[in-house]
Amino acid sequence: MTSSRVPPLAPEVQAAVAHEFRLGRVVSCSAVQTGVMNLNWQFTTDRGTFAVKRLTDRSPEAVRVGQSLLPRLAERGFPVASPRLTGSGDAILTIGDAAYAVNDWILGTHPTGPELPRAACTALGDLVGRLHLALTELCPPAPRQLPDEPSTAAHARAELHRFARLSAESDGFARDEIARRLELLDTVEDQQPPAGDVTPCGWTHGDLNPLNLLVRDGAVVGLLDWDRLGVRPYGLEVVRTATILFGQDLDRIAAFAQGYRGRVPIGLDDAADRRWWTLATETWQLERHFAGDSSCDHLLSRRGGYLYWWTGHRREVSAALAAGSR
Repeated sequence: MTSSRVPPLAPEVQAAVAHEFRLGRVVSCSAVQTGVMNLNWQFTTDRGTFAVKRLTDRSPEAVRVGQSLLPRLAERGFPVASPRLTGSGDAILTIGDAAYAVNDWILGTHPTGPELPRAACTALGDLVGRLHLALTELCPPAPRQLPDEPSTAAHARAELHRFARLSAESDGFARDEIARRLELLDTVEDQQPPAGDVTPCGWTHGDLNPLNLLVRDGAVVGLLDWDRLGVRPYGLEVVRTATILFGQDLDRIAAFAQGYRGRVPIGLDDAADRRWWTLATETWQLERHFAGDSSCDHLLSRRGGYLYWWTGHRREVSAALAAGSR
């Protein structure tokens, strides 16, 4: 992302956030440019260092739910950033038309797959497995199965043609990528996963990507951004996390999956098929772009590149996800 994505935070807003969340006197406030959706700043005060987030992608209610869960996860030893509450006990502060949340700052870096040792990949899988089990106890009862009706190739094709017309009429954005997606659909349209119930399901983090993980000395020290906490198929979170974080590194995908299945012994073939099909038919980045939001433009080609590789290596990816299963 460009350095201007997150603007400076106005001094009066800094002062109000620090006062209401009882953070102390602000010494410095730096924009955090590594995010995609919400806007974030690092506050350094005379009482510590804090992460301040302005909500742009999720509702205050969703963020409150996630923030309320964090102290209970911390009690169980999970590496989460403790939330800060206002003097009235609220996790959200509204200033004008903007809403803010604050958490303690965790020192670490966002990982790339290759920098995690294989043992750390297994440990992360184990951590996600333990997390799913803990959420079962900490959250309200959840259904063990959920219906899934994958998008059809016909619908995806119609959307791609619509965006191709918009591209031709405006800025030419993603013209070649749209054409490539249409070509792919012609070759895989008969491989749509069937509609039906998916199991096992339960509470999940919902967005375990590198920007929501922090590592230090080869170990995961932070699970961030709980705005998408929700009930989903466990396999979806496992496959999504493994493929986003480790990409084409089948050895690390296998290590992660083995770590997870040591806690939650599930098969991942169906989840892999459904995740791959999601990538083959999704158009949400185009929808955002032509609605005037370019913040996710880069994800179209990035996810497309992985989709094409995955399409040519589906057996290998499935084998990695199944490594060590019985």
